Amino acid sequence: MKQILFVNACMRGPEQSRTWRLSQAFLAACRTRWPEAAVKERDLTGCELPVLTGALAQERDRQAREMAQADLVVIAAPDWDMTFPAALKIYLEWTCTLGITFHYTRTGVQEGLCRAKELVYITTAGGPLEGKNFGFDYVRELGQMLGIPVAHCLSAEGLDIRENDPEAILREAEDRAAALAEMLKD
Repeated sequence: MKQILFVNACMRGPEQSRTWRLSQAFLAACRTRWPEAAVKERDLTGCELPVLTGALAQERDRQAREMAQADLVVIAAPDWDMTFPAALKIYLEWTCTLGITFHYTRTGVQEGLCRAKELVYITTAGGPLEGKNFGFDYVRELGQMLGIPVAHCLSAEGLDIRENDPEAILREAEDRAAALAEMLKD
């Protein structure tokens, strides 16, 4: 059975978050494609994970194992302050665990241990990202470190620009969400 890890960093919640809405369109398309898939949500909006310190390093196995065991990782995070909400960074630090999500070979080469072959980063932005999607850049590189070779970005941009129709932009992004779910590897 396909295991989908949904990391929800939509801090404004389902009622207000446009990123949440887009993520739900994508997950619905995934459920249609893989009806037997299990979706595990890691809701960071109420997550109590503290900033990772040396003393806490021994307690992060659970988050690391859920990342390592996922067949598909879906991260939903709005564009905040040129990246994403701080809760996502903290969660990602908790998942980067030597011996669970990555290790080093005898020759010192870092290798990822995660099962997923693809990661999908879903974001929305009030303005244009124009090649400055630093949140996706970070997540894509971290995915590479963890052994996830392919990362896709699904975005809806320009939602707060005067004269734009945010509803039309979101509907078009939802159409792209369905198409992306269809093109992912089994």
